[in-house]
Amino acid sequence: MRSVSLLFCHDHRFFVAADGRIYSYGQYDITILNRYVEIFGDVTIAARGVALDEKADLSRYSLCSSENISFLWMPNLSSLRGLTVDRSAARRLLVEAVTHADVVIARLPSEIGLMALGTARNLGKPAGAEVVACVWDGLRSHGGLLSRLYAPLAYMRMRRAVATAGWAHYVTQHFLQARYPSTGKTLAASDVDLPEPDENILSRRLARISAAGPVTFGMIAALFHKEKGIDVAIKAFARARSERPDIRLKVLGPGDSAPWRKLARELGVEESVEFCGSLPRGEAVLKWIDGIDVYVQASFQEGLPRALMEAMSRACPALASSAGGTAELVEAECLHRPGDRKTLAQQMISACDIGWLHHSAARNFAVSGTYSSKRLREFQVEFWRKIMSSP
Repeated sequence: MRSVSLLFCHDHRFFVAADGRIYSYGQYDITILNRYVEIFGDVTIAARGVALDEKADLSRYSLCSSENISFLWMPNLSSLRGLTVDRSAARRLLVEAVTHADVVIARLPSEIGLMALGTARNLGKPAGAEVVACVWDGLRSHGGLLSRLYAPLAYMRMRRAVATAGWAHYVTQHFLQARYPSTGKTLAASDVDLPEPDENILSRRLARISAAGPVTFGMIAALFHKEKGIDVAIKAFARARSERPDIRLKVLGPGDSAPWRKLARELGVEESVEFCGSLPRGEAVLKWIDGIDVYVQASFQEGLPRALMEAMSRACPALASSAGGTAELVEAECLHRPGDRKTLAQQMISACDIGWLHHSAARNFAVSGTYSSKRLREFQVEFWRKIMSSP
């Protein structure tokens, strides 16, 4: 297979260490990025780059530097300045990058991705979209006034970008396809990197449940985003704790926990809520999930939630909002409307039942097996390799 130059574009924020190495937390590590290297050869990532704090604990970050991966640092286009003052400079950077690339792929929602797809269309370059979330849900649910006003335009821009891209990889089976239909070639497959099912995982989970200790709820969310519903989870937890005073809540994710600690203190549950900081993707996160009893996904915006799928792969019972394609993973009785803390609180109380815990653990583990990395990786490799032979 001949080597192809890929330009991969999105709004993710990477961190640049003093020695020049590139790190990330949450969404990417070198394993995921090397998937594109395997398919295309050389990969340039157009994204945002910020200096990494010299005091940062590198064990909590994922290394993204690689011989075949380079980075093009873009201005933050997801801001008023980015949509106005910095737009011309960003366009010039992308015109040059797209001109030298063989293929362009944009992860959406993304302002950088939208601009890259438009540039590729103008220059006649093969282009595809990874459709991973709904921009309307994100901007309308947790943004300020300007975000809410921009939501209709952003929604229409993303619909047009997906419709006119020659290739579209959806992480859902139905939800995002309905919101952002494509006229090109499509693939429906999660982008989550799950290990092959191991029955020992389920056995250990069932043994933990049978030990019948106090139930610990857990969620994974960046603390600087409101879209994951951290406030909803804490408020629901406080309500549930009035009936189940022994339950606990753990939150894993980067960012300043002070505002959330303040909320927990005001609700009288500060001593029962633990903020665990961040961990690098992979084994460290999976081990953390093994230490909780019920995973909570209280998001306002989702595609197919990565952390929820990872929790399910550890046979972890789960409660989730109905945002995005989450209903494709979780049973209806385990869902709540985004923001509905009253329903979530009642579900938390019910989740302390050992019978439900056993049922949910076995059911979630079985569902996660259909999303194993080996199966999905084969679909993705075959799909994206075809773009290289497109006219």
